[in-house]
Amino acid sequence: MDFWVRNPDYLADELLDIYQQTGDRNLLAAADSIFAYEEPDLRRIPMIRYLFGAFDRLDDTLSLLRSRELIQVVGIKKGLKVQETDFLLTVKGEKFCVDCLTIAPLLRWYSDRANLVASIAVGRSGTALKDKQYERTSYAETATGGIIPSIASEVIVRLEQLKMSGEGVAG
Repeated sequence: MDFWVRNPDYLADELLDIYQQTGDRNLLAAADSIFAYEEPDLRRIPMIRYLFGAFDRLDDTLSLLRSRELIQVVGIKKGLKVQETDFLLTVKGEKFCVDCLTIAPLLRWYSDRANLVASIAVGRSGTALKDKQYERTSYAETATGGIIPSIASEVIVRLEQLKMSGEGVAG
């Protein structure tokens, strides 16, 4: 999910995939707005491809949030091996987020984007989301340790074709 927030072009591509399956024009409009607001240029935060897909070291960020008691880190271990890790927003963290949106309304983009990503990821596991990203050749062929490239130019062509054709539900 973090990958789609940080890579709006890949998010737009996924929105177009779901639009073609469902015909939900709100998804087409959401993809269109990503390019109308130049998000692939202005909001992209590159990630590297590592052993299991898109990767970024989160330790520093998470430790800052944890030290301020804004998140709680919980998980499941099997022996010494971590099976699952969950990051939970604390009450204090939720208040901080609400306060931030009041003090700095421009930050609402992150809240809105997280909600959009969550709405299209619902019901899919992390593995399923990662597998979806690997369907993109440019993503899959990125060398381990390499920066995952933008696909904005490809997605904007696809978006314009879909807008012109009015193509909706795949048959």
